[in-house]
Amino acid sequence: LLFAAVTTGQELIDQAKATKLINDVKSVEMRVQQFAQLKGRMPGDCDADGVIDYAADGNVASNSNRADTANNERANQYSYSVLQPVIPADSAEATLETNACALVGDGTASTGALTVATSDSNANVWLNDLKVAGVVSDSAPNRTLAKMVNEDFLFVGNVEDNGTESATGAVYNAIVIHDVPQWMARRLSTAFNGQDARADRSRVRLLARDSAANAGDYSPLWQTLQVGATTSSATVATRDSMVTVVYFFDRVPESQQQGI
Repeated sequence: LLFAAVTTGQELIDQAKATKLINDVKSVEMRVQQFAQLKGRMPGDCDADGVIDYAADGNVASNSNRADTANNERANQYSYSVLQPVIPADSAEATLETNACALVGDGTASTGALTVATSDSNANVWLNDLKVAGVVSDSAPNRTLAKMVNEDFLFVGNVEDNGTESATGAVYNAIVIHDVPQWMARRLSTAFNGQDARADRSRVRLLARDSAANAGDYSPLWQTLQVGATTSSATVATRDSMVTVVYFFDRVPESQQQGI
């Protein structure tokens, strides 16, 4: 009886955590879409080209790196200051933690067009844009807003898809969530995809942790290798092994075929 009670209690706790993560991701998506309706562009898309500037999947310009087993560098990507965000000067790059997107571009460019400089390394811009627009409270630190129930961080930005059916270099707006327990990631997939079998299809996908280039390549099943294992290893992740998931909330890359 005691074992049954403990098991049931733990399952209820796990279900509550998974439900909170699902609801938090939906809430972020809702706020992003709310901003897009107000401003005609996505938050963090300073040049309004349809793609959020920040490299959410981690590259040389960003520390949102799925191969990082700790989260200190990811935590440092977000400001913990409660200072209100400041709109940059016209055409200024959004490099400071207090900056959102500039409202007006630089008309002195050689093309004569109004160009707005962007930053693919400042994770704060999308949140600061939401604050400036009044979509979220400007009194909450960005690090707090971006922290999820799994004790790691969510990043909103672009992911370059590396699927075999997609166009070369195709870039998509996405939410990347790091170090999600595998069991929680599967529930996230079920909520958004309707299934937790294939992990390289539909909106929620499992990013391969052994990728050196950190391109948008995916593990085929929701049974990924442990962090640090190679693709040739037979080691299969346990229920609580940490994985990184991507949610394509805007356009969705083409799904890979069975067996690829």
